[in-house]
Amino acid sequence: MYEFLLPDIGEGISEALLISWAVSLGETITEDQELATISTDKVDVELPSPRAGVITELCWQPGDTVQVGAVFLRIETAGGEDVAAVASAPKAVAAVPKAASPPATAAARDSAVTAAPSTRKLAQELGVDLEGLSGSGQGGRILRADVEAVNVKPQPSATTAPRREAPSGVRAVMAERMGYSVQTLAHSTLNFEVPADGLLDLRARLAPAAEDAGLKLSLSVILAKCVATALTRHARFNATIDEAAKGLLLHDSVNLGLALASARGLTVPVLRDVQDKSLFALARLLGETVARGRDGDLQAADYKDGTFTLSNTGGLETANLLSARPVINAPQTAILWTSRIRNRPRVIDDELEAGPMINCSLSFDHRFIDGADGIAFCNDIAALFETPEQAMAAE
Repeated sequence: MYEFLLPDIGEGISEALLISWAVSLGETITEDQELATISTDKVDVELPSPRAGVITELCWQPGDTVQVGAVFLRIETAGGEDVAAVASAPKAVAAVPKAASPPATAAARDSAVTAAPSTRKLAQELGVDLEGLSGSGQGGRILRADVEAVNVKPQPSATTAPRREAPSGVRAVMAERMGYSVQTLAHSTLNFEVPADGLLDLRARLAPAAEDAGLKLSLSVILAKCVATALTRHARFNATIDEAAKGLLLHDSVNLGLALASARGLTVPVLRDVQDKSLFALARLLGETVARGRDGDLQAADYKDGTFTLSNTGGLETANLLSARPVINAPQTAILWTSRIRNRPRVIDDELEAGPMINCSLSFDHRFIDGADGIAFCNDIAALFETPEQAMAAE
């Protein structure tokens, strides 16, 4: 009997969420055949079988959280020997394993459909049968939008009791990281506002050329380029914290994390070497990253090695947000939040007028960055936002 232990698939995870089984009890499987899909640290992963044989026990049910090192399933191999999969030492399991029931008929049919694991999970949650859908993605690939477009009538509730929502998958990981950041880092936040005429003018002038190149030149691209330019001048902000040494690791490359809201929760994919990229190259990279995030195709490597995070909520705002207190994405030392650009009262050359303004909030770890350093960084960001051509000159 072969016991397959849930392995650490990377990033030092301690647990994973079981999304779905790809095999059933009594099924004869081959080596490397897909066993199940699990979710951990922002990505869904398909687990292959290390042995050929017959499935004799599925130890968990979809929706269970399984700790690394726990027995995931059991396989009767041809030799019949007792052996356990090579994995990290088993850890205490938080819940008693449940005997898994065979997959539903619809789930078995869905296995032949081309769709990302996150799309399959969404279809399960909404009760949508993927086999009957026509995908709008490349090669007939079913996207999240295809699933969400299906009008599934909710089943009437038997009670009026409030619903409970326990964080899982991406939301659970983000909750843990944000809690750690708030409890460990000495957050200090500076709020400031900047005239946005220069940002709007630059986008208006370059948008036609970007469209000719098949690109969308969003304000997020220009903001990202300005922030990257500022980071090359302020080393402590483009750094990560070494808690063991009580010091900083200063980075030459600006690997900019861009906070993106999604149905699965907040994700922060990383755009690498932003300081060396042209505005149009950055626009292409950002567009591709956002598209892959929307389709659930981002991988673990897309979230690694970030040195600073930019959170631009402009596209989500209908309220007039004046400031924020963004939580630092540890082990980074700082994060910048920017608002939607709106016309507001302002004083220019001692004259009161209405004009476009952008609000900004900078949070930084006061253990490593002084208030004077924070003000200097804000000043540089403000100057670059007012005259973003400075950032283009640095290309």
